[in-house]
Amino acid sequence: MANFKAVVRGERKDGFMQVYIRVTHRRVHGYIKTDKMITKKELSKSKEIKDPFVLNWCSERILEFNDRLNKKDISRWTVAEVVEYLKTGEDDICFSDYARRHIDRMVDLYQLRTAQNYRQALGHMERFYGTNKIMFAQLTSTQITRWIQSLEHTHRA
Repeated sequence: MANFKAVVRGERKDGFMQVYIRVTHRRVHGYIKTDKMITKKELSKSKEIKDPFVLNWCSERILEFNDRLNKKDISRWTVAEVVEYLKTGEDDICFSDYARRHIDRMVDLYQLRTAQNYRQALGHMERFYGTNKIMFAQLTSTQITRWIQSLEHTHRA
């Protein structure tokens, strides 16, 4: 599991220091840059951040990061992959919504038979996944292979 800490790295010429969130995963460090800046006055002698506003903001971000990582299996990830995942956010797109829009466009173009086939395939896929909101992140090659294998037992696949 990854560990987090709000830290500063180096001082700029104007006396301000950039605040980072240090990510430690499998004994390797990575850093996520924040938009917060502090001065030497807001650091303790041991270089710990004392500013309550910055600490509160960083603590909220760290809680959010922990929540997101607890939903994933990151045991085989590198620290760079963890940092990249945390930077990108939860920008996963719903495959089911995309497929429905595509099917609707096909109906508008009078490709009714193909649209009906796609609608049935999407319905079967949603039953297989157990949800009507399949996300693109869920569409792994292993899952698609299992879904295709489940179609082998139907008459019209």
